Amino acid sequence: MTLRSLWSRLKGYVIIRVAGKAVEDFINEAYKSGVELWNLQRIDERSILCNAYLRDLPEIGRTLKRTDCAGRIERKIGLPFLMMKLSRRKGFAIGAILFSVILYLLSSFVWFVNVVGCEKTSPDAILEFVAKQGVKAGVLRREIDSTSLGKAILAEFTGLAWVGVHIKGTTVNIEVAEKTLPQARSGIIHLVAAEDALVTNMIILAGEPLISEGDTVSKGQMLVAGVIVSPYGYEDRDSDKRRIINAKGVVMGRVWRTYQGVLELVQEIETETGRVEKAGSLSFGPYELRIGPESAPFRTYNQDKSVWEVPLLGRVKPLIRLSATTYRETEKYVEVVDKDRALEDLKEEAFAHVKAKIPRGAKILDEREELKYPEERKWVYTLTIETLEDIAQERSEDREVEH
Repeated sequence: MTLRSLWSRLKGYVIIRVAGKAVEDFINEAYKSGVELWNLQRIDERSILCNAYLRDLPEIGRTLKRTDCAGRIERKIGLPFLMMKLSRRKGFAIGAILFSVILYLLSSFVWFVNVVGCEKTSPDAILEFVAKQGVKAGVLRREIDSTSLGKAILAEFTGLAWVGVHIKGTTVNIEVAEKTLPQARSGIIHLVAAEDALVTNMIILAGEPLISEGDTVSKGQMLVAGVIVSPYGYEDRDSDKRRIINAKGVVMGRVWRTYQGVLELVQEIETETGRVEKAGSLSFGPYELRIGPESAPFRTYNQDKSVWEVPLLGRVKPLIRLSATTYRETEKYVEVVDKDRALEDLKEEAFAHVKAKIPRGAKILDEREELKYPEERKWVYTLTIETLEDIAQERSEDREVEH
C-alpha cells in the first residue's frame, strides 16, 4: 500500500459515479472549486467513475447542480466510515478489538514446525530433536535462535550437508540439504539409446554391438552390450577368473525433436478490478465471532484464505481457530490478439523448448516450421529440429560374475 493510498484511507474517500451530458464540465468545475478527483475512469460517453475525499462531498453536490449532472456514491472507503459503523454497533466494535488483541498475542507464538528437503533422513526424527531443543507449538518466537538451532541439527544428523531455519509468522520452516555421496558402479555397463534415432555411424571401443549403421533405434534400446569374459576367451566358461568388460563407444545418430503450439486468436482474459473485500472469523470452542461478509460479495472473484489453529491436548477439534479471507473482484473480457506478435512469441517459445533438450556437442542439421489453420480463429504451429548427436547412454545392469 502506497503512502497516498494509506493517507486516503485515513481521511476517508468515496467512489462516485457521475452521469450527464456535460461530464467534462463537471470535472473542470470541480477542479476550479478545489475538489480533488483521482482515478477517473470513463464508463461510457455520458458517465464516469472517480474517487473523491469525504470532506469534498458538499462541494461536489453543488457542482453537480451547476453542471446539470447526477451523482451516486458507489462505495465508501476509509477510517471515518468504519468508525461510523462501529459507533452504531458497539458489540461489534468490542469484538473486533478483542479479535485484534488475541490475534496479536497468538502471532507472538510458534504454532507450526515444518521440515522440507528430506529424502533419506526422517522428518519426524528432526521434529522430535528440535522439540527437545524447545522448538515446538506454543513457544515464543523470540526464544528461538535460528543459527544455534541449525548448528545443533547439523551436529546431530551427520547425513545433512546444510540446514536453514526460517521463522515466518507463526511457522518455523526447517530446510535441509542432504549429503550426496558418489555411488560406485556395480555390475555390467551397457550402452543404450538416449533418444529415438537413425544410426549413421559407430565407433565401438569395448563390448558387443547389437545394432548396425542405418538401423532405426528406440529410446532405451540396447546398442552395445557389456560382456563377461575369462582370461582365456569368451568360450572358456570353466575358468574361475572371469572379469567384466563394460561397453564403451560412440554411436552417432540423427534425432528429430518436435514442438507443437496452439495460438488462439481470440482469448478470454480475466483481470482483477481492484475492488477488495476482507472477512475474518475467530472461533473459541463452540463460540464464533465473524467480521465482514459471510460470502463473496462479487459475482466473479479470486479468493485467498489463511487459517490458523491452536491445538489442545485431548481435543480432536482445535481450541482456537482464526481465519482470514480476502475476496478480489474479477472481470472477464474478450481480446483479439496481435497475430504477428503472438506468432513471434510462440516461435520463440518453441525454439527455446526444443533447443533446451538438445545436448551439448550436437550438430543441427535442419529446422522445419509448419503453420496450419484447423479451426477458425486458431493456428497450430509445429517446429521440428533435426540433429546429429551421440545417442549412446550408459546403463548399469546389476549382475554378478558367475564362478
